[in-house]
Amino acid sequence: MSGVFYYKGVFFFYYIPNMKNLFVAITLFFLGIPFAQSVTAQNYQEVAGNWEGTIQITGQNLTTNFTFSFLDGELDGTIDIPQQNAYNLPVEFTRMNGDSLLFQFQTGTGPATFKGEWNRDAGTISGTFEQMDMSYPFSIKKREGNQVNERNLAGGEEIIIQTRAGQVSGTLQLADEPAPIVILLTGSGSQDRDETVAGFKIFAQIADSLSKNGYSSFRYDDRGVGRSTGETDATLFDLSDDLLDILVHLEDEYPDQITKTILLGHSQGGLVSVISAVNKNVDGVILMGSPFLPGDEVINHQIKAISESQGIAEEVVEQNLEFQERIYEVIRNEDDWDDVEQDLYDRLEAQINELPEEQREALGDMNSFIRSQINRQLAAAKTEWFKSFIEYNPENDISNLDIPMLALFGEKDTQVILGPNREKAEQLRDEAELLMQIVEIESANHLFQLANSGLPSEYGMLEKEFAPGFVEAMIEWLNSL
Repeated sequence: MSGVFYYKGVFFFYYIPNMKNLFVAITLFFLGIPFAQSVTAQNYQEVAGNWEGTIQITGQNLTTNFTFSFLDGELDGTIDIPQQNAYNLPVEFTRMNGDSLLFQFQTGTGPATFKGEWNRDAGTISGTFEQMDMSYPFSIKKREGNQVNERNLAGGEEIIIQTRAGQVSGTLQLADEPAPIVILLTGSGSQDRDETVAGFKIFAQIADSLSKNGYSSFRYDDRGVGRSTGETDATLFDLSDDLLDILVHLEDEYPDQITKTILLGHSQGGLVSVISAVNKNVDGVILMGSPFLPGDEVINHQIKAISESQGIAEEVVEQNLEFQERIYEVIRNEDDWDDVEQDLYDRLEAQINELPEEQREALGDMNSFIRSQINRQLAAAKTEWFKSFIEYNPENDISNLDIPMLALFGEKDTQVILGPNREKAEQLRDEAELLMQIVEIESANHLFQLANSGLPSEYGMLEKEFAPGFVEAMIEWLNSL
């Protein structure tokens, strides 16, 4: 079986006789990809928008979704490849000459490049996709009705807030009358203020719903995104410090316009909300697909759920879980990585040796290639962020909150699995007598879209709207405060 294997920013071709034997070293909670540099493109405003199409790879059509943005005279963008669970990979335009466009994204083996011709009348870009001396045809077409440059779908004011780590840039949407404000916190990885995933502007839509119901909101770019600054390898507690600085600023600057403050955290953002709520008086917390278990348990449950849905053999899943535990132990004990890296080396070498000779030669020097893959695949595991994530247990902080909380779960969430997390939420609510309402959204995935399988691979193929009942549950709870 041939195709493309994606893992935390590593993107390369593979050939595996049995896909179920593919060894994945680490499964992470969400994607965190840095933004690429953009280029000046004064005559290419029409490229801005959402595009979709396919790359034809050895008889397989690989779906691609591009979001190109033209802001301040610069053209850049991102690519989503849903079938490979790859989202928000930064795209850089490196050459534009008439209707000839060249754009690329970085992979574990160097740049993957699209060389295309722009047919302005048909609204298409087609040409060749090139990587590792291999070439495949691609074609994408612009989707009508998309206004990707209108970042602030709910309106609002662009503001900059100074923090102890730098600054955050965001959109403040104030209601016409004094009202509660909802602060929106994204999940893990470098995300924009709209929490855009596979073209779905999650927070922009929530802010719009809040505005229509008389609530104010503030959503902001993560560190290193837009004009937000600060060390991007930030722990959960560093991110909480950012939030605390934001809360102080809003209280000081808008005392007459803000009547209450509610934190809404999606996924990891819920953990940051809980940490912050323990240290700062707020009036409520919304936990949107957020874990109630320690990070290592969250990842293990995710591995099991996704592996089961993909039909991966149980013995392979157990091998991966055992390897995960080895990684956790190295991180917790601050041990040497040599044994883990050697194990990975041996596994990758064995897989590569099964490749046809032509494909092995295309990889170049095998030792250099394997080392580059190991470095990239373990890079995230060696961060301070990952250490804080797997070691943090939200149980104590949640149990100590005496404010109203709303826990929203997606029935088909395969990233924060419903069963064990809801069970823990109910246990904490009952034992600590928490003011917590728990709501399960039927057939919803981790983004709270109406889903089929719930797998990340289908995010980009679903309607970019919330499942029935999600917004209604949130507004009803807010109205009850």
